[in-house]
Amino acid sequence: MNVTIKVEKCIGVVDGGMLVLEESQTVALKGVRVPRVGVSGGSAMRTVLQRLVQDKQVSYEIKGRDRMGYPSVSATVDGVDLSSTMLQALKDYGYSG
Repeated sequence: MNVTIKVEKCIGVVDGGMLVLEESQTVALKGVRVPRVGVSGGSAMRTVLQRLVQDKQVSYEIKGRDRMGYPSVSATVDGVDLSSTMLQALKDYGYSG
């Protein structure tokens, strides 16, 4: 199986589950459903993700597409799995989505 892992700088965060990468591609973290910004917990989750990734190199592999058509990715920063980290943050916050 041919696995393609890409590395790009994160230049923005849409919400707690979506990143904007340097090549102007918006990607969704696989398996992460977060409250929208403006809904209880949405801004907090965006802040958590932003602190993890802003201006850092993100290693990612595209796994498919999410329900909105964005690339769904498995991603890490400094060896930290972003999906697992955000799912734990959601659990800690008490969001059951």
